[in-house]
Amino acid sequence: MRTFLQLLVPALAAASIAAGGASGTEAPGGGIDHYYIVFLRPDPGRKALAKEDRDRIQAAHMANIQKMADDGVLVAAGPMEDRPTTISGIFVFRTGSLAEAQRIASQDPTVVERRNTVDAHSWWGPKGIGSGYFQLKREHPEAKAAMAAHVFCIVKRGAAPAGGPQAGDDSSRLIESLKGAGALAAAGLIDGDPDLAAVLVFKSDSADEARRGIAGDTAVQSGRLSPEFHRWWCADLVLPW
Repeated sequence: MRTFLQLLVPALAAASIAAGGASGTEAPGGGIDHYYIVFLRPDPGRKALAKEDRDRIQAAHMANIQKMADDGVLVAAGPMEDRPTTISGIFVFRTGSLAEAQRIASQDPTVVERRNTVDAHSWWGPKGIGSGYFQLKREHPEAKAAMAAHVFCIVKRGAAPAGGPQAGDDSSRLIESLKGAGALAAAGLIDGDPDLAAVLVFKSDSADEARRGIAGDTAVQSGRLSPEFHRWWCADLVLPW
């Protein structure tokens, strides 16, 4: 894991630099941008590989991260640290469409080699993902990046009573509450998905702390929202809040 994280830093720096010059689609009200978030999920047909094959695929994967950053489409990336693994890692793209995000992610060597599959979603995330890190590298090119672990929460849609609040309304209130408490590093609504409502990235890496922060929410208590927790690594200052 240490080697992977160390290798990931230069690519994330490039991603942040690319993000500094890219233009996003701003939603009404300001403060958010339109991204595509890709979950790289383990391929059900994944087989055990010899170390040299794992190393070859990993090196190609890292080179592709660098290329996507150089192309200006990748604004954040990082591995999950879950056991058992349900998500291997995440890409956050600025692209023109969901189909384009799926196409780009499908070219990653871990997907081509059938180690991972692509699960892409339209996401209204916070404006400025990557910009803080970009500013650091611009002002202090010699600065070394640090990696930080965060609780990554996927908020799923539960059953809503007829005429009751919708998942988007519930999720928006949950995000505003947690953001107001200073708990979040990034968050936003998933757009157009029947199962997923939102993504929350906590500043803390404590799953217990994140669970306590969400447990009192009425939509979670009623089952209208269902949180799923993961542990995610990304470069420090990539997340804007």
